[in-house]
Amino acid sequence: MLMKSLIFAVLMVGNFAQSQQLHWKTDIDKALREAAVANKDVLLFFTVSEQCENCDKLDKNIFSSEEFQAFAKENYIPVRIDFSQKPTEELTDSMIEKNLLIIEKYNKDGFFPLVVVLSKDSKVRGKTGVYKEETPTQFISMLRKF
Repeated sequence: MLMKSLIFAVLMVGNFAQSQQLHWKTDIDKALREAAVANKDVLLFFTVSEQCENCDKLDKNIFSSEEFQAFAKENYIPVRIDFSQKPTEELTDSMIEKNLLIIEKYNKDGFFPLVVVLSKDSKVRGKTGVYKEETPTQFISMLRKF
């Protein structure tokens, strides 16, 4: 009986951790509609996950942290625009074309990583690009200023 209880507890903790994970969207239009309904901002993360060490560090050290996950769930609809070479099932050719238009609008210099916070009506509230080994608390503080 003790073993069953222990297994159940481990499974519940695992399920809770998964439910707490931030779910990144890939379609900015859907994200903006969701943001309008939820009265949140959109957090755009421009990355080249295969070739950008700072992108990976930002993702691992900030976006994967429990502190950021909780903050983002309360305040943002997150969108990841990934320009890596490996295709994903989520991205269709039309989505890739749309992402190129998004980069022209919000990341003209093609800077990676770049985080852009948009209001629910697509206005830029703020941008940050250079990841300088900030802690999640420091990064969240910077985002709050937007």
